[in-house]
Amino acid sequence: MLNFTNHSLIERTNMQPNNDKEVVKLPLILGKILKKLHSFADPILEKYDLSRIHVHYLVALEDCEKSISAKELSEKLAVDKANTSRAINDLLERGFVEKESEDQKTFPLKLTERGKEVARELKANNAKELLKMLSVLTPEEKNQMKSILTKISENI
Repeated sequence: MLNFTNHSLIERTNMQPNNDKEVVKLPLILGKILKKLHSFADPILEKYDLSRIHVHYLVALEDCEKSISAKELSEKLAVDKANTSRAINDLLERGFVEKESEDQKTFPLKLTERGKEVARELKANNAKELLKMLSVLTPEEKNQMKSILTKISENI
């Protein structure tokens, strides 16, 4: 059983194995956490007049070692191609992303220097805020949380 500083996970969350009343509260808790996670980017997005939709594309492109097509980017992020197309067109128009060539089939994309700057700021700010958020947990609790969330993520 997973333990959190001498209290089991079930005791800590006040959940009994078959207590649906407590289990149904999990989406509310996860929603609150997700809202906070999304807000981490807001000061940087405001600074560059971007929206939250742009974050994943900028960070994903910054993580790529080479240029990537819009189709590959959609697949990497597991998002709709139409949404990717709209976001990328906006980032192209605003000078955060550029096409490496005009080949309409492969459409290789990469970040401009400005795009790299924004992506790095987003990643640094996210890391700082996430560390602050998780500071209430012990190292063991952080490892347990990562393990639990990974297990759930791999099974959805």
